[in-house]
Amino acid sequence: MPAHRAHPPATTGRRPRWRRALLATTALVAAAVPAVVVAQSAKAAVPVFPDNIVVFPDRDMVSLEGFAAASGQRVTIEVRRGGVLVGQTFGTGASATAIAAGAPVVEVNHPGGVCWGAGGSTLSVTPDIRPGDVVTVAFGSVTADTTVQDAQVTGSSVSGTELTVTGHIGSGVDPAFLEQRIINPSMRDDPTIARRDVRAVTGPEVAAPKGSYSSGLSVTGTSFTAHYTFATDAAAQLAAEGALRAMTWQNQDADGNRQGLTIAEAGETGGPGMGGCPAGATGQGPRSPSAVTATQAGGDVDVRWTPAAQNPGTSPVLGWTVRLVSRQSAAGVVTETGVRIADPAATRVALPGELAGHRVEVRALSDAGESWPPALDGVTAPPGSTDATPPPVSASPAGGQVTGPVTVTLTTESTSLTGIYYTLDGTSPLDGPDTAAPTSTPYTGPITVSPTAGTPVVLRYVAIDAAGNSSLVKNETYTLTAPSAPGAPTIGTVTAGDGRATVNWTAPTSPGTSPVTGYTVTATPRTGTPVRGTAGPGATQLVLTGLTNGVVHDVVVTATNGVGTGPASAAAQVTPTRPATDTVTVTRASWKVGDLRVEGTGSVPGATVSIRSGGPTGPVLGTAVVGTPAAGAATGTWTFRLRTAAAGTRPADVYVTSSGGGQVGPVTLANA
Repeated sequence: MPAHRAHPPATTGRRPRWRRALLATTALVAAAVPAVVVAQSAKAAVPVFPDNIVVFPDRDMVSLEGFAAASGQRVTIEVRRGGVLVGQTFGTGASATAIAAGAPVVEVNHPGGVCWGAGGSTLSVTPDIRPGDVVTVAFGSVTADTTVQDAQVTGSSVSGTELTVTGHIGSGVDPAFLEQRIINPSMRDDPTIARRDVRAVTGPEVAAPKGSYSSGLSVTGTSFTAHYTFATDAAAQLAAEGALRAMTWQNQDADGNRQGLTIAEAGETGGPGMGGCPAGATGQGPRSPSAVTATQAGGDVDVRWTPAAQNPGTSPVLGWTVRLVSRQSAAGVVTETGVRIADPAATRVALPGELAGHRVEVRALSDAGESWPPALDGVTAPPGSTDATPPPVSASPAGGQVTGPVTVTLTTESTSLTGIYYTLDGTSPLDGPDTAAPTSTPYTGPITVSPTAGTPVVLRYVAIDAAGNSSLVKNETYTLTAPSAPGAPTIGTVTAGDGRATVNWTAPTSPGTSPVTGYTVTATPRTGTPVRGTAGPGATQLVLTGLTNGVVHDVVVTATNGVGTGPASAAAQVTPTRPATDTVTVTRASWKVGDLRVEGTGSVPGATVSIRSGGPTGPVLGTAVVGTPAAGAATGTWTFRLRTAAAGTRPADVYVTSSGGGQVGPVTLANA
């Protein structure tokens, strides 16, 4: 059936793996070769069936479906947040046999799959995948991506035979592309359900095609409600005990295949999915600096270092500790002296002491502790005080792009604060471990920060409490950006249909100064009225209907945000066409007891003809395939013969229908 589709009509297609009771073990190994960071391609787009990217954000897991061309190839999977790389791994695609059998090509952060950070990646971190993140897959010349959708289950309640599930849906998610699903293998044993999962899709409550239950789903603002009615109280209770899922997708093609899937799983936890995988960003301390040098300069040791690139998502570096450690010990005790620098931009310090007989250690400092080996001990308090806890301090709004002057508020939860001090020229507000710099400004109320074009403003601030403890210096950078509409999308393939066209595009490189709120697709005939259609902010495909067959249309795509509509994409041409039907004939139709024979011709080689009894939609007696025309012939021939007991009774008049659209009948059977 079409991949990831609720209650679909029966068609051909590979059964999607995520619908099984357990995720199949993937035939994937980490590629033991140096990492190659693949830049996110501007031409990346949501994959087209049978290929798919499935993201399980609550487990920080990604599964790749289809992508048969990736078999045996080195595959890159990356997670980006606001254009910043926050997760990466490399692996080798599964075998062609495994892919054909429905196994995932690559599975990340799931037993049997590959860890984040594997295959030589320099990012040794399991990303905390969130709505809005972009997951990209690349191998060879192929690049595809999907944006993680924003929908989660938030609660449920059961009363008698009725079960209600509530949840959140982001404003950027198309409500038509939402399904709520409940999974409980024990429901197979209930005769009124007899399946492991039940589902609700957007729309009024209707009877499910399988299982004795009905369901429906409604969306109001940023909330959704799924309602189920079961045949018995026990069935409703079984469903209430199941795993609750919210499934969303970016695109849906004309066959109902769901592309770019996000499956939010209530109650699941993120982080490493199996032994040996790296910790998540919040569970990691900072990375130590490199290139440390130490030189005796009079009575001080001149220490310099190069800060290390930190793993994305980890707590930011807030400062440094520099220690002068004796190379000798007395009764197992080693003496050391040092300083703590509450400035993340520092790369040098004069450390009092002698380098001879000592080694120098420099460690990065963050809210998660020191890089190696001890944890953060806090700042030493003045004599007689037992308080050694630095006061917390924060800025709102945080730094980033702004469209004009911004009012910034500095806050702290400390009850014994002596002051907050700040600078707007990039200098440090501290002049010692617990002393405000004379060039700093005491904070007395909201600050107006006014960056100009090409000149951002760097706000640096620190809090000092009555015990003499200072927070670490924090930085916020505000950059001026003029309000702007989105750039032009990049138009992709445009496929003609019967009075319609399937239009694909990729998001504009620049979304402007506010998020994209939607897209407009316009098809303009050479003469006549343009036809327009709209799509949501996460869409990259639209099936545009109402076009005129046989007429050339110029197709463009525009993006809109809160500022306005941006420029149109380059134009693509498409000519909708009504599919031609083939021609079938019957040259022989005869019957005798135990022998039914029907023969004929067809204008489309390879088309399947169905021999039916009693009417063009009657029971199928059998099928045949139109052969290749002989040399000089315009049509191919087909033959159908039914013998022995299967042809024991003379059928009514027969009709012949073709998969190419042709039809002939009624045909009276002659006596053989």
